[in-house]
Amino acid sequence: MIIVGLGNPGPAYENTRHNAGFWALDLAADRFKVRFGPSPWKARTAAFSFKGATHHLVKPQTFMNLSGEAVSRIMTAEGASPRDLLVVVDDVNIPVGRVRLRPSGSEGGHNGLRSIIGYVGQDFWRLRIGVGKPAGGSGGTGLVDHVLGPLPPPEREILDRVLQDIPDIITLVLLGMGPKAMSRYNSRNHALPPEPSLESPLERKPPERKPPEDGAPPAP
Repeated sequence: MIIVGLGNPGPAYENTRHNAGFWALDLAADRFKVRFGPSPWKARTAAFSFKGATHHLVKPQTFMNLSGEAVSRIMTAEGASPRDLLVVVDDVNIPVGRVRLRPSGSEGGHNGLRSIIGYVGQDFWRLRIGVGKPAGGSGGTGLVDHVLGPLPPPEREILDRVLQDIPDIITLVLLGMGPKAMSRYNSRNHALPPEPSLESPLERKPPERKPPEDGAPPAP
């Protein structure tokens, strides 16, 4: 499978919302114990074995609007079909704290997805990471400033919790369990406070009692 994280190369974009796909793939590389290196496909790539098959993590270096060029090159080289492709991308139409996994669909206004669809069509998996809309709405330069701007610490903290789920979602897709991943993670909201423990009262340990002092009757 070809697993692509979208972003823009270079230190100027490293900590921007538009690079959420790059951040996600860095964690996937950690999970599968591989490192990214240069490739002939205008991308940094890392190959790993899982369940007897070789898969590729891909971070295009063509800039966002030309992502399809790098993706189509590696797909052609590997003989991969669109169903063998998973693209991880930021999405302003999804609130921070949420993800949305889908087996196909439109570009949803995202230039990176639009470029890929232009090369390979719509029938590939895409995992959208919510980065929310700018305060003034999603039109004009406000949107550009939003996706190419850094996240404030509270927002980055939420996104970091979201990113911890990404390797698990990728693993389920590799296992052919995409629908299970959708059911489990599309409804999860990391922006909400953690749910209280559902531990049964019968499972709780009784409080420890101090031994009685000399001459005092034992506690009931």
